[in-house]
Amino acid sequence: MKKLLFTLLLFLSLNQASNAGLLGSEVVFKTQYQAHIGDKILIIMLPVAETIVEPGIEFPSDYHTDKLNGNKLEKHDFDYGVIDIDSVYPLALVGVNVGDDFIEIDFTDSGRFSQASENTYVFKFSAANLTDNITSVTIDSSVTTLELADPDVQFIGNKLFINLRGLPFNSSSFVRINIDSTLQKYAIGDTGPAGGWVFYVTDDGLHGLEAAPKNLQLATWGCYSTDVGADGVLIYTGKANTKSIISAKCKGAPLYGGNSLVAAKLANYYQHGGYTDWFLPSQDELKLIYSNLFLYNLGDFPIHKELVSYWSSTELDTRKAYVTHF
Repeated sequence: MKKLLFTLLLFLSLNQASNAGLLGSEVVFKTQYQAHIGDKILIIMLPVAETIVEPGIEFPSDYHTDKLNGNKLEKHDFDYGVIDIDSVYPLALVGVNVGDDFIEIDFTDSGRFSQASENTYVFKFSAANLTDNITSVTIDSSVTTLELADPDVQFIGNKLFINLRGLPFNSSSFVRINIDSTLQKYAIGDTGPAGGWVFYVTDDGLHGLEAAPKNLQLATWGCYSTDVGADGVLIYTGKANTKSIISAKCKGAPLYGGNSLVAAKLANYYQHGGYTDWFLPSQDELKLIYSNLFLYNLGDFPIHKELVSYWSSTELDTRKAYVTHF
């Protein structure tokens, strides 16, 4: 179909359901401190999120890199909020390490600490549905030397709270929190982790693809008279196709003054269910949506007397791209 024609959109998201732990999730780390009940709560936080990878990410114990100034890295002190209100220096240096199934806090440079009303470490994770797979969060008593109690550690929504209130610290103090999880499996027709319709699974349901739950709006393919290299046809090539279209910085179809909506751009900026990795499907991915969802009356597909066409991200030539008629 010609790239300048309007068709409906359908979006996909890669579902990495086998990652039931923290790997791949972004984490923002901050501390909340309140010396006495009724006092103002002080918040200190690392300004950027970190992505959790194996064997774990270690937050710096005494500084973070702020920006590159020419050839020089400017570093600024960042001491995590373990606070001693009786000390000249109110902050103590600690090391924090976050992995797939654990969080460790090492008080490597600490001394005498006050009894605080609240002294909470907060770890906010990007995966909003994290607690769907988390079965327990426990204190590892085999290595933890701090006298934490179970009520001091809570997983609420996508945030883990560790409250160190009223606990004495020294340079040998150490905390390890173990995070246990289960693997979520999916079948075709299930609701996926992003709230869409699962239409393709592998590895016994641990991985797959899902289509967004709703159609959005009409759009052109864009990039008319331009070869953008979006020639992926097979499953798992739609995301790369979408990136190629975005990188080409094409406008909408000239028939509409170049201002028409571009399908790949709409897919790229779409957000749903806490996920932002949506993309326009390849030709084979779109065919699977037709055969595994549409033919079984699954999904939010409009019912018309005439055929409805959906764009794929697969380019045929400079003027045409593949569609599938539903």
